[in-house]
Parts: sequence; C-alpha cells; structure tokens
Amino acid sequence: MRAALEVVALRNSAPKLTSAHLARIELALIEGDNAQTIEEFEKANRAFHQALVAPCGMPRLLANLDGLQLANSRLVFAMARSAGWRPRSNQDHRLIVQALRTRNVDQACNLLARHIQTIERLALPA
Repeated sequence: MRAALEVVALRNSAPKLTSAHLARIELALIEGDNAQTIEEFEKANRAFHQALVAPCGMPRLLANLDGLQLANSRLVFAMARSAGWRPRSNQDHRLIVQALRTRNVDQACNLLARHIQTIERLALPA
C-alpha cells in the first residue's frame, strides 16, 4: 500500500519540486549516508521520503503516508535488532534523486516503488 500511495504522491510532487525541495531531499540523503546509528538512519530515511512527497499538496495522502512510514520504521528497527545494522549508502535514494533532477518522473516513480517493495519483501516473512 505504501509503495502505491507514495508513488501517487511523488507523481504529484515532481512537477512542483523546486531547487529548495531538491536541496532538502539531498540533505536527507547525505544525513542517511552519514548515519552512525539505526536511529540516525531512520530519522534521515523518514526525512528523505517525506521531502520527496511534501510538495504534492494532498494533506490526507501525506497523513496516510506518515502512518505507513511509521509502520516501515518499526520493520527497519526489528530487522536491525535481529540482523544487526551497519552504516551504508543508499543507492536507491541516489537513483531517485538523479531521476528527479533530470525530470524523469516515470523513472523516479518506478525506482521508488521498487525501493519500497524491496524493503517490504526483506522485512516481511515469506
């Protein structure tokens, strides 16, 4: 559900993204890359995803996405507790930003959907 809704929000946000929005998105990306704890990483990850969709201007959609992101955060913390966590760069986030910078909205949306679905597949039992 989150993948589908976040893609809708991104599709509506992308045409409204300004250089200031992109700077906020990239700052969250850098903060995630520099995270030394799971808590720092999750805070940056949430900020990244929220910054991607904030310009969509759909308050109810954004509120629902916040709830779904919270559920995702719980999965990330659970995975980190059972498998351990170590700092890493997030290539998926980088590719999404690159697609947005080149105004390739379809590619950005496809990358975002794949990114969220991959995380969910890793977190949920088969």
